[in-house]
Amino acid sequence: MKTLITCLALAAGLSMLAVPLSAHHGRGDAYDMQSPVTLKGAVTEVRWANPHVVIFMDVADENGAVVNWGFENSNVSTLARQGYNRRTLRVGQEITALVNPSRQGAPVGIVVKVILEDGTEIMSRERGNPLD
Repeated sequence: MKTLITCLALAAGLSMLAVPLSAHHGRGDAYDMQSPVTLKGAVTEVRWANPHVVIFMDVADENGAVVNWGFENSNVSTLARQGYNRRTLRVGQEITALVNPSRQGAPVGIVVKVILEDGTEIMSRERGNPLD
């Protein structure tokens, strides 16, 4: 009987862990992974922190209104191994970002790649770099 109770408690504990893990990496539900959008604008903030680095930028919409977009990138250690750091992007810097946007229409997304003014592509998932 004690073994049965222990097994049930273990199964219940593991099942509670499964929901947050799948929610964290359930990007296909929250983001349109098939229709990336291209955004051009100025960096307003870079949150260099785990679990994901987040880049914010002001983008003018088709009517000229400025919308602040936020898009998540990989985690700090993965980006650092790829040679990036908290000074890679600066506030006010003009960039182009290709992102997978929110399915709900919010101005948020996931980085596909960032293109600097000189045309250099950085932080690219197109080259097989995962978004951890």
